Amino acid sequence: MPLPVDPGVRHIPQVEHTDWYTPDEHLRWLVRRSVGEAVWPVAEAALQEAGRLVPRTIEPLARTADRHPPVLHQYDARGERVDEIELHPAFWQLMEIPNRFGLVRMGHVPGWRGLSGPAPRALVSAIEYIWLQADQAVAGCPVAMQSAMARALRRNDAELAARFVPRLCDDTGNHMSAAMLLTEKAGGSDVGANETVAVRQDDGSWRLSGEKWFASCAHNDLILTTARPEGAGPGTRGLGLFLVPRVLDDGSRNSYVIHRLKDKFGTRAMPSAELGFRGAFAWQVGALDRGMKQMLDMVNVTRVGIAAQAAAVMRRSAYESLMHCAGRNAFGRRLDAHPLMRDTLAELVVDATAGLTAAIGVAEMLEASDAGVPGAEGTLRLLTPLFKMYGSERQRICATEAMEVRGGNGAIEDWPNARVLRDGYIHAIWEGPGNIMALDVLRALVRGAGPDWLADTERRAEAAGGAGPVAPLADVVIRSLRSVEREIATVLATTDGDAQQLPMRRLARRMALLSAGSRLAEQARDFAQDTGSGRLAWLAARYLSRLGGEDALAALADDPGWFRHAPALLHGGPVPVEVGEVAARAVAARLGAVGAAA
Repeated sequence: MPLPVDPGVRHIPQVEHTDWYTPDEHLRWLVRRSVGEAVWPVAEAALQEAGRLVPRTIEPLARTADRHPPVLHQYDARGERVDEIELHPAFWQLMEIPNRFGLVRMGHVPGWRGLSGPAPRALVSAIEYIWLQADQAVAGCPVAMQSAMARALRRNDAELAARFVPRLCDDTGNHMSAAMLLTEKAGGSDVGANETVAVRQDDGSWRLSGEKWFASCAHNDLILTTARPEGAGPGTRGLGLFLVPRVLDDGSRNSYVIHRLKDKFGTRAMPSAELGFRGAFAWQVGALDRGMKQMLDMVNVTRVGIAAQAAAVMRRSAYESLMHCAGRNAFGRRLDAHPLMRDTLAELVVDATAGLTAAIGVAEMLEASDAGVPGAEGTLRLLTPLFKMYGSERQRICATEAMEVRGGNGAIEDWPNARVLRDGYIHAIWEGPGNIMALDVLRALVRGAGPDWLADTERRAEAAGGAGPVAPLADVVIRSLRSVEREIATVLATTDGDAQQLPMRRLARRMALLSAGSRLAEQARDFAQDTGSGRLAWLAARYLSRLGGEDALAALADDPGWFRHAPALLHGGPVPVEVGEVAARAVAARLGAVGAAA
């Protein structure tokens, strides 16, 4: 039966933003599953606090900061060069609040909220996921840079780590800010073409000279950057890694200038600049001949963070759309009762659910790799670019769709959709756009990461089989995995470099879909066992239908029988297990037919 018109719901609804944790069923269940019962009381309390704090406090601050971008003052009243960046008070609050919450400290320093060690990486990503639903500009870059720099220093330079990690992770109001500078005019993503030069001094310190074309977090206290030592060879192998302070030990400013601030399409609250080193003092970080490899410690953890950011955009897009449609009447009934709108909402919920599964999955793999778990390093090596690339693609689709759901208001800056969309596009480019991620997948396959990834994906698909509601999908996933395995072998056997690259973005999409889909299927089995609900099985079936394109999706989506359970399927709540089983069988049958035809 269609939902009736609600006489109290007619005009433009204002979505209520008071709690983003409680309505998120998948978040609540998945994080508990990941961190375990011993940590769960601490985790749940932190998630509940963030779930209230972010929509009530961070969201309005993010909106204000976006409307008041940074201003560069290059000279003071006496005409002396100062290069000071004026930032709105809302920006400083967006820096201060997450640091005092412990968003940086929790992942690096024992004792956060009574934990004996650092917080599990999955919990860090879960808190980031809530935060990034409101603030992609500050929490998504300056705060994230603090955490990424802390990790890079801890892993590569004990002396510098001892000096700066406590300040980077400070949660008492005395934290240092951080930046990572790679991009130069000469190369863009081709970092090996960079021209900044490092000259060693007699006292063992270094002086850097050169131009950085895209210097985000330009207000920073510390810069981690690459430069080529005098006499070093070409390419990335010739780059060293250096730490540049903004203020020297004697209190004077370091020798670099800010030419201008970028007028960016998104993340407008955060200053991105063109910066020139003019013999700037720097410390060498770690081994001089491992500069780029050490920098990748920072880059890769920010890519893990972008998986959480992508999931956050997808969740915010789904939530705004669900709440808008529940509060709007059109053409004689509630907007979310119209079949095409329900279909649109279902796609948004599926993406948001799979996005969170991917974000928590790559976070768990990062922790497993750090712990030396066999197979984890190779799997992480592929999951990181796969989820960064595919998540960035899907978040843009979701944000655009959510804008359309809201109609004309979605394109008006009074509403959050435009800011969410703009900021999401920036993160899709940061830390490597889609083609760079696809090439990174190829590089990882060439270097032997494929078998670990294949084993991990197959193990999860097999776990979904047996007696669970998604059992029919297990064979489909494994059959698709065998097809991808053959494609990987073909690519690796190709000797023509151009021909080897051409299929990589399409292959990477299928790999990402299988990586997230196998995890989602495994979780659907456990969710049904834990709760007696088939909701996650239905969502997993709909997600995995994408292996067969529109035809496979039609096997599930075009049957209006699912409308009887639409409120619970879309918003969360008990769904009969057989609903998930029927969906899994329908999709498996259609995928089997598609595979046989192929």
